[in-house]
Amino acid sequence: MAIAMAMVLPLMAAKPVRKPRPPLPWAALEARKATIGKIVVEIGNVFDLTKPGENTRIGRTADHLHASTKESVIRHVLLFKEGDPVRTRRLYETERLLRALPFVKEAHIDPVVQPDGTVVARVRVRDAWTTQVNAGFSSVGGQRSMNFGIDEKNFMGMGKSVALDFSRNFQRSTYGITYNDPQFLGSRWTFMAQDQLLSDGFARAFSFGLPFFALDTPWSTIVTLTQKRTSLYLYDRGLQIFQMPFVQDEVQWMGAAKFHESDGRVWRGGLSFDRQDTSYGASTLTGPPDVLLPPVLTNRRLRGPALTLSTEKDAFESFYDLLGMDTPEDYNLSWNGSLQLGIYSRSLGSSMSAPYFLIQAANGWSTSTEDLTLFTASFSGRAPASGLENGQVNLALTQYYKLTSDQVLAGLAAVDLGCRLDPENWYYVGGDQGLRGFPNELRPGDARWLLSCDYRLLTEQRWWGLVRLGYDAFVDVGAVRQFDGQGWTRPYSDVGAGFRMGNLKSSLGRVILLSFAVPLNREPYQSRFQVTIGNSMRF
Repeated sequence: MAIAMAMVLPLMAAKPVRKPRPPLPWAALEARKATIGKIVVEIGNVFDLTKPGENTRIGRTADHLHASTKESVIRHVLLFKEGDPVRTRRLYETERLLRALPFVKEAHIDPVVQPDGTVVARVRVRDAWTTQVNAGFSSVGGQRSMNFGIDEKNFMGMGKSVALDFSRNFQRSTYGITYNDPQFLGSRWTFMAQDQLLSDGFARAFSFGLPFFALDTPWSTIVTLTQKRTSLYLYDRGLQIFQMPFVQDEVQWMGAAKFHESDGRVWRGGLSFDRQDTSYGASTLTGPPDVLLPPVLTNRRLRGPALTLSTEKDAFESFYDLLGMDTPEDYNLSWNGSLQLGIYSRSLGSSMSAPYFLIQAANGWSTSTEDLTLFTASFSGRAPASGLENGQVNLALTQYYKLTSDQVLAGLAAVDLGCRLDPENWYYVGGDQGLRGFPNELRPGDARWLLSCDYRLLTEQRWWGLVRLGYDAFVDVGAVRQFDGQGWTRPYSDVGAGFRMGNLKSSLGRVILLSFAVPLNREPYQSRFQVTIGNSMRF
C-alpha cells in the first residue's frame, strides 16, 4: 500500500498561490445599491451558426430538429426578479444553477446599464443537445455486459426528462423507464418516477418534494418510495457463489428549515422518518463449494424518526477540462456536511430497538485554476444491543492537477471500512469497483482500499463541432479485507490506456471511454486483458 500511496502523493505537491479573481461585473452595481429594472432572457440553439466550424450541414440539421428550451423554464430558475436590488452572490448562484441543468450548455448573466441608469439583467443560455444515447460494452474476465438507452433531457423544450434503457450483464437483463420533472406544474417542486422490469423481478422508485433549491431557500420536504423484488447475488474470485431472493420496501420522509444564515453559510435543521422492510429467501449455492461461507441472513423491519442538521456554504468556483471537456465544472471549496440521528423503536413496529445515524462531510481546496482537491467522508450504521450493524466508514480523496492546459493528472484514493455489513452492502474489489484490469466482484470483504492515477491528454482535434479527442493512461491498485479473519488479499494492480472522446454538445461534457487494461498480477482463472466502452466516469 505504501508503494501505491507514492503514486498519488506527487499529485498533491505544493501549488502556486491562487491569483485574485477579476472584479465581478455586478459588484460595483451592488455597491451603489442599484436595482434590476428588467430581465431579458436569450436562448441560443445547440450549434452557433455564426461560427464557421459549427455552421455545417450537421449543425444546421441539429438546430432544425432540436426543440429549444421554453423561456418560462429558464425564468423559473432565476433567483431574482425585476425590481430586486442587485445581489452579486445570488446572481452568480443563478448562473451555477442554470449550468447545472442537463439541457443547458452555457449560462451567463450580464448587466447592461441603459442611458437612463436602468440596469437590465441579460440572461444568456445556450441549449445542449438533450437527446442522449447511452451505450456501453465491457468484457471483464470473460464477463460481458452491455447497455443501451435513450434519454431525452428536455422533452418538447419543457425541461422534463424521459429515459428508456436496456442493459444486460452476467446478473440480469433490465428494461427501464424513468420520468423526471424538476419543475412540477411550473413550480419548484420536483417529481420522479422509475419502473424497471428485471429478468429476476422488478424495481420501482418514486419521489416528490421541494428541495433546497438555493442557499437561502427557507424550507424543504421530500418523500421517497422504493420497492425491489429481485435476487441478491454474492461473489468470490469473480464467480457467483450464492443466490437468494431479495425483497426490500422503503419509505422515507424528510423535512427541514433554514434557521441561521451568515457570510454565505446556512444552517438547517429538521426531522425525518424511515420505514424499511427487508427480507431474504433461502440461499442457493450456485458456485464452487468451500470458496465462500454462507452469509448470515436476518430479515429486518425498521421504523423510526430522526433529527437532522446540515450546513452549506456558497463557495463554488468553476474549472475546465478536469472531468469533462469544454464545459464549466462547478465545485464547492468549503466545508459542508450533514448529521442524522434517530432511533428505531419496537413500539413503532420495528424488529429491533436501535439508534441509527448518518454523518457526512465534504470539502474542496484549490490554489489556482490548475489544481483541485476534493474530500468526502461518511459514517453510518445502526446500533442495537448486540453491537454496531451495517457500520460503514467511507473516505475518498480526489486530486486534479493540470500539467499544461491540455494535460491533466487525476488521482483517487478511497478507503471503505465495514462492521457486520448487510449482505447487499458487502465491499468488493474488481472491474466495477475501479480495478479496470480485473473481473467484476473479484473478491468480497468488509473493508477495502483503492488507488487510481490517470494521465489525461486533450487534443485540439474536434470533429463537426461534436466530439473532441483525448487520450488516457492509467494505473489502479487495490485490496479487500476478507471475511472470517482471513486478512487482507494481496494488492491487485493493473495498467491501461485508451481514448477519451468528449461530447461537446452535452451539458455535462460527457466523455465516452474506450480503454484497454492489463492486470499485473492476475489470478489463474481470469483473462489477460479487459476492454471497456462506455460513458461512466469515476473521477
